[in-house]
Amino acid sequence: MRRFTAAVVGLGRIGQEYDFAVRGEARVLTHASAFWHHPRFELLAGVDPSPRARRRFTQKFKRAAYDDVASLLRQHEHIDVVAMAVPTAQHREVFDELLASRPRAMVCEKPLAATVTDGRHMVRAARAQRVSILVNYMRRFEPGTIQARELLRSRQLGGVLKGTAWYSKGLLNAGSHFIDLLRFWLGEVGEVAVLARGRSWPPQQSGRGRQIGDPEPDVRISFGKTPVYFLAAYEEHFNLSAIELLGERGKLRYAERGETIEVRRAVRDKVFPGYTVLEAAGKLWPSDMPRYQWHVADHLYRHLTRGTPLNSDGASALKTLAVVEEIVQLLDTGKSV
Repeated sequence: MRRFTAAVVGLGRIGQEYDFAVRGEARVLTHASAFWHHPRFELLAGVDPSPRARRRFTQKFKRAAYDDVASLLRQHEHIDVVAMAVPTAQHREVFDELLASRPRAMVCEKPLAATVTDGRHMVRAARAQRVSILVNYMRRFEPGTIQARELLRSRQLGGVLKGTAWYSKGLLNAGSHFIDLLRFWLGEVGEVAVLARGRSWPPQQSGRGRQIGDPEPDVRISFGKTPVYFLAAYEEHFNLSAIELLGERGKLRYAERGETIEVRRAVRDKVFPGYTVLEAAGKLWPSDMPRYQWHVADHLYRHLTRGTPLNSDGASALKTLAVVEEIVQLLDTGKSV
């Protein structure tokens, strides 16, 4: 069976660092590890301007590392798959440089781009070159999260009435993960409303007192007919990434970034006649979030060999980016409930 060559541009946390100390496959949290461990990919090289990052990549994977994309492409004229894990502000520029080499597919870190305009450019350019874009909203590829989608869409909990989503580390950086996931689970976004402006992450202000950084508002977003209340937590105290969805016949809890998926169904109260309550012991569904990036690579392999649709592509990620941009515009104009 065919193996696809791969390179990683950007050797920071999601590029190689999250699981750098891991030697086996118990945790596959980065692009480099995913291409290293998946049997159908061959990791060729890495790219990063940091000498330390390049040195660490070479020490662990025994592969070449370059300081820029031009140097990579001089040594490797054609690479099947390139993962792009550079700062968001650089996405369009680096994407265009890589696209010129005509890879089979590009794996882009979320968000797709810094602006919807840049994102549209990237999607159109890739389509013109017949290059697939996989955007790394990794939960769309994790088996337990996909199973939760099937539960919700088959209405095993009845209609979903409302929900809450806790996030920290900024709306663009972290909150967009759950906006995208809830689109995947419940459907497209309708109404968006800012409930409280909140602060920005990291918490800081410009010289004129204006907040800079990634905004952290409390917002209400309707997915299909379901309103979900996004609430910003405080990363400096602890990370909080969790969703609760209230259905007509039970509740879904998605916690610890998705490592815990619990379903509690509505049952008759054994103590008080005539009451309905949630069962005391819910069902925990299996989650493989510690190996999420392996599942992304596996999904990409099936797309390249069988033509199966990508659960997260450029067009889909562009819709998530548009929601975030709409919220930012509401904040800029001071519009809130």
